[in-house]
Amino acid sequence: MNPTTPSENQETTRLEKLRAQISSDIETMQQKESSLREYEQRLRLLVDHAHSQPPQPAAQYFVAQAPAAQNLDAEWEKYHRAHSLLEAARRGLCDDRLALKDREEKLLQREDELQRRESWVKAREHELELQAQAKVQEEIQPKAKVSFTTAPFLAARNLLSRHG
Repeated sequence: MNPTTPSENQETTRLEKLRAQISSDIETMQQKESSLREYEQRLRLLVDHAHSQPPQPAAQYFVAQAPAAQNLDAEWEKYHRAHSLLEAARRGLCDDRLALKDREEKLLQREDELQRRESWVKAREHELELQAQAKVQEEIQPKAKVSFTTAPFLAARNLLSRHG
C-alpha cells in the first residue's frame, strides 16, 4: 500500500465529488433531451394534422339592405322611451331611499325617546319602592309619645282634616 498524504486524500474526494456532479448533470441533460424529442414529435403530428385538413371558409356577414330611415327612427324612439323610463325609475328609487332614510332617523329618535322614558320610569319605580320601604319601616317603629306641647296642634290638625 502506498502511503497517501492528506492533500492527496482531499484531492481524491474533490475529484469524486466532481465526477458525481458531472454524472448527475449528464443524466439531467439526457432527460431534457428525451423530453424535447417527445415535444418535437407532438409538434410534428400537430403540423401534419393541420396541413391535412382543408381550410375553413371565413365567416362572412352580409347586409341584405341598408336600414330604412323609418326603422332607424323607430329604434331611436324605443331607445328614448326606455331611457326616460329608466330615469323615472332611478328618480323613484332615489325618492324611496330618501324616505327610508327619513323613516330610519325618526325611528332612531323614537328609540332614544323610549330609552329616556324607560330610564325615568325605572328611577320613579325605585323612588316609589324606597318610599314604600320607608312607610313599612315607619309603621314597624313605635310612634313617639305625644308631648303636652304638641297635643293641641295634633288635635287641631285632626279636626281640620276631618271637616276638610
